[in-house]
Order: sequence, then structure tokens, then C-alpha cells
Amino acid sequence: MHAASCRHGDVVTRHNQLHDIFADFCRRAHLSVRVEVGYGLSRDHVNSRPADVLVQGWDRGKPTAFDVTLTSPLTPVTLNKASASVGAAAYAAESRKHAANDTKCQELGWTCIPLAVETYGNWGKEARCAFFFSPCNSAGHQPVYS
Repeated sequence: MHAASCRHGDVVTRHNQLHDIFADFCRRAHLSVRVEVGYGLSRDHVNSRPADVLVQGWDRGKPTAFDVTLTSPLTPVTLNKASASVGAAAYAAESRKHAANDTKCQELGWTCIPLAVETYGNWGKEARCAFFFSPCNSAGHQPVYS
């Protein structure tokens, strides 16, 4: 249980792998991508970095800051809600990311989308929406399902 909720080691490795895979996915779609963006771009939020992956033109031409976060439904803070509702830990992580990043993203003219995933694999609602409603979908293309 400790390995699934520890903020060091395996969780950091999985965060970095997800961050790299998502950035690569966007590059392969010929989107303009920058990684680890945001430090020092705003006077009031000097030490925050809202974008693990910044994708230009994702949301109606606006840059979008994707912030990858892994969370465990087994932590004392989320255990009760997670045991009653699938995805509660991911939803809580999305809320925390918005609280931390929305103001800075708004100052920079970016959209903020947390990519929250629980350690057992459940993705947050905003991540699922981002994956299924990508820029090509908003341009009138239909998603392809296999």
C-alpha cells in the first residue's frame, strides 16, 4: 500500500513517464509543445510551474497548460470518498491543481487542464475529456475507435 501512495520513487517515475508520453503524443500530432513551462513568467507566482506540457492552440487557439498529477485513493485524505465513489481521488487532485494553477494560467492567457490519474489507473474527468475532445475533434473530425 505504501508504494501506491508514496510521493517519492515510483510515483515520480510514473509522473515523468506520463509527462513524456503525453508530450510525445502531441508532437506526433504535429502540435507545438513545450515542457516544464511557467517558472518566473508571472510576478505573483514566481515559483509555480503550471505546465508539465504546454500545447499551443489546443483550446480554440489558446495555449493549454497540462499538469500531470498522480494520486492515490488510499491516502487518509481521500480514502473515505474514494471507497464510496470511483474517481474521487482524481477529482480531488483536479481541484487541487486548479486551485494552484488557474490564476497564473489566466494571467498568461492559458487554459489549465489537470491530467489526474489514480495509482490504480482511473483517469480524472478532465483528462478523459481532453483525450476524447482533442483539437482535431474540435475541428470537425470524429474520434476513431477500434
